[in-house]
Amino acid sequence: MASSSDGSNGSEPGRSSRPKPRVNKEARKADYLRAAARAFLAKGSAASMQDVANSAGAPKPVFYRIFPSRAELIEALFQHVYDTIVLTQQGKWDGYGWALRVLYAEARKEPEIFIVVLKVFNGDPALHEWRERLYSLIHAQSSRGFFKPAAGAPPGGEARAVLASKTLNSTSFDTLVAWLEDRDGLTDEQRFTWWGRIIREWHKATREAYNLDGPDPAA
Repeated sequence: MASSSDGSNGSEPGRSSRPKPRVNKEARKADYLRAAARAFLAKGSAASMQDVANSAGAPKPVFYRIFPSRAELIEALFQHVYDTIVLTQQGKWDGYGWALRVLYAEARKEPEIFIVVLKVFNGDPALHEWRERLYSLIHAQSSRGFFKPAAGAPPGGEARAVLASKTLNSTSFDTLVAWLEDRDGLTDEQRFTWWGRIIREWHKATREAYNLDGPDPAA
């Protein structure tokens, strides 16, 4: 068949024959999470989905394709923090306070998300279960390493180790938020030194208080 005299390929006038670029759903989801965090920082925990969509610069129906409900959006914010904690706690022990140092290094890449989850949402009873899940990660890491009962410790050491791991509870997260907000007046080097000393003394005092070591051989 002969081609048309004007050299067209038969497509309708005004329409491009090139396919539309594919949308990277995961990249868009990450962008929307950051936008949601900005909205919650600006409006507080009561920010609406419309507030979040406005922050993302997206029509509300488009935003709902990624996050069909406000509950799913909030869950995704918590899940992001949870996954980051899991990732950073897989490293090897690198001195007192190392766990918060490596978490801070990751959290500062997207500080708004961490501040919203650990500060703005703090105190909301509907999110209590999620906060406990975040705490449980810190507890598990501490009870396995820091507070593992010594061979000669009195019976019941495992149960005491679990209790010991909870004694610093929200302090780690409060400290992380202060660092991310840069409101403590310290440099990172000063922060790490200060926190390392706190953890060293906390570790020593808590093991003693919960009787996690065996008898002193020098006694």
